[in-house]
Amino acid sequence: MQSDILTKPDARPFADIVEAHDFGPIPPRPDRMAGVYMGDDVVMTRLWSDHSFLASTRDMIVTPNLINIGMVEPHNSRLVASLVAPGDVVVDVGANTGYYSVLGAWRAFPGGQIWSFEPNPAAYALMSDNLHNNGFGGIARRHRLALSDRRGEAMLRVFPGYEATSTIRGVSDAFVTHTERETGRASHEVAVPTDTLDAAMHDCPAIDFIKIDAEGHEPEIIAGAREILARSPRLKMLMEFVPPILDSGKARTMLGTLRSMGLLIYRYDPDARATRYDDDDALMAFDFSDLLIVRP
Repeated sequence: MQSDILTKPDARPFADIVEAHDFGPIPPRPDRMAGVYMGDDVVMTRLWSDHSFLASTRDMIVTPNLINIGMVEPHNSRLVASLVAPGDVVVDVGANTGYYSVLGAWRAFPGGQIWSFEPNPAAYALMSDNLHNNGFGGIARRHRLALSDRRGEAMLRVFPGYEATSTIRGVSDAFVTHTERETGRASHEVAVPTDTLDAAMHDCPAIDFIKIDAEGHEPEIIAGAREILARSPRLKMLMEFVPPILDSGKARTMLGTLRSMGLLIYRYDPDARATRYDDDDALMAFDFSDLLIVRP
């Protein structure tokens, strides 16, 4: 289903919906194809924000964009740069190698905090290095675990070269076979610890901004984060929402949980406009959405 957001009369610039100073469109870094090989399948490049960044040379999703233009997802980068302010508590769930963690830490500095959660050991190591190398180690709270609705252990399915799609969501044998055939690489599983966001942030008063990208595990993450989300009066959330890979019942329960907290759900468009959705069926009809979730 194609987005009709630009033709909707209620599509509004995001800065009209939530308190924010629009950072404006993110310009690509002028020096294209910039990177220095560091050894061990790692390249150092530079982000549009002028921060150094370590990335895997084996990655086929994030690294090519970082080397070429210094960014990924320009519209979401613009949103993070606009919504995070100095002193904010920022949470990055599914941090991967730390692109949004670095942006969030940069905008929250000084006085803020960045809480980063990433279960993949290799991605976690790069994320940790990127925060440290850019001077954000003192405000960073790094956790090598998968957020969920309970404490325990899960198997993380890793697709080499496409680690950004790694997931603890149960995937079918047919999905694994199809993905391995398409990528030309065999996947593998890694045992990772799980815990809830409520437990991990039990001593944190509130969250100002949270980004969640967990490849279909978002309902379980929200279920384990109800306490910290409910006590966050200035909460702003950016969440990937992909109904075709979600259990319909869990997805609807998640949307209901968010609305029960008094949160409004918007579908955020690459042109930095957003449309409010109060109808779950209408929202579930899209194959993919970036959701902007805010308190009125």
